[in-house]
Amino acid sequence: MPYIAQCLSSNELLNCKRYIFELKRKLLRQPHNLKVFIKIDDPYSYILLQALVPFIIRYGATMPLSLSFHPIMSQAKNAFPEPQLWQKNAFDDCQYLAELYDLNFPNANLSCDAQKITAIKALLACDTSTTEVQQLITVFEQFWQGKIPRSNNATLSLVEDEILARNSALLKTLGHYQAGTIYYGNEWYWGVDRLAYLEQRLIALNHQNLTPRFTKTRLKFDLLQPPSKTNHCEQPSLTLYFSIRSPYSHLGLEQAVKFTKKYQMPLIIKPVLPMVMRGLAVPTAKKMYIFHDTTREARRLNIDYGKVADPLGKGVERCYALFEYAEQQGKAIEYLLNYSRAVNSQGIHSDTDAGLKRIVERSGLDWLHAQSLIEQPNWRQWAQQNLDEMLALGLWGVPSFHYQDNHQQISVWGQDRIARIEQLILHQNG
Repeated sequence: MPYIAQCLSSNELLNCKRYIFELKRKLLRQPHNLKVFIKIDDPYSYILLQALVPFIIRYGATMPLSLSFHPIMSQAKNAFPEPQLWQKNAFDDCQYLAELYDLNFPNANLSCDAQKITAIKALLACDTSTTEVQQLITVFEQFWQGKIPRSNNATLSLVEDEILARNSALLKTLGHYQAGTIYYGNEWYWGVDRLAYLEQRLIALNHQNLTPRFTKTRLKFDLLQPPSKTNHCEQPSLTLYFSIRSPYSHLGLEQAVKFTKKYQMPLIIKPVLPMVMRGLAVPTAKKMYIFHDTTREARRLNIDYGKVADPLGKGVERCYALFEYAEQQGKAIEYLLNYSRAVNSQGIHSDTDAGLKRIVERSGLDWLHAQSLIEQPNWRQWAQQNLDEMLALGLWGVPSFHYQDNHQQISVWGQDRIARIEQLILHQNG
């Protein structure tokens, strides 16, 4: 299985797929078609549509570009384990993105569920097969500001129901599970955060001397330097809520270690059980998207990833059973780094004694002592406490980060948002 995952995540396979797709497109004389899936109460869809306006102007002027918009009404429920927390975080996150990219987004959530059907009907009435997105943006703006005109006909017609059903079926068939996404050339791009990858792809195809514009949420460890003056009385710290099975946690851990070294602050890691081991199903489409998205993010960040030996079950339990021992030896971070690298990029099966021994000894821990701790269940209590603490902060999944000093604190979800913490630090010390 690790070798299959390594093959699926290889540059060679990706380049081959892209070459075949582009060759077929040229032979059929087709434009570069982007399928955009949107949902009226999804804040990322609202932000994405606005970002597409300058995107279309920039790339549509030099290449045959066409977009088709596909409104959907619902998403796979099992893809969002804490839907209310997810929605609240999404609203707050889109406020951040709107400020970052100078886009429009409300300061307060004024959307009205009673007007949702009316807004969907308005979306379906727009021309969704052209590059003109302003009509769609206007509907989103009215909805999110609570200004959708009231209608006596707040029910969907049979035709409208069929369109929404076809759009949802298309989303599933193409291999995704949520809105605010773009499908192009057998690859997916979620929200503004992944538009830069689509930009890079189109720039390369058109041999343009351009650089992607949607890169403001990215950390640049090689360019940004810590403030020259820091107030050491602030006692800053970064807490990472982490799952050994989460690919994004792997990326988050690698970046958090560099980040806390750069800013000379302690890194506190609080492991939690993976969703599946908490009785929550994960759709196949979500698993595959995460795998491929992690692959390209790891490639950009120069982090090894792809030769995956899934630690689900026994591997997770063994990892957490030895975590307190590693903490006591002052090697918690080193231990989790070695474990995460082993199961995410080295294909080491941590559910075997041979695999676990390699991880333990690489971390400078005693294997004989570790063996006596493997079956101890004490870790289950603190793993649950970590999960409860994470949820209490309004964070719904991993990796999540909580930064605080004597003056402020911020909680963010996702390895993409460490940059937001850095922006806060730089602003404070600027």
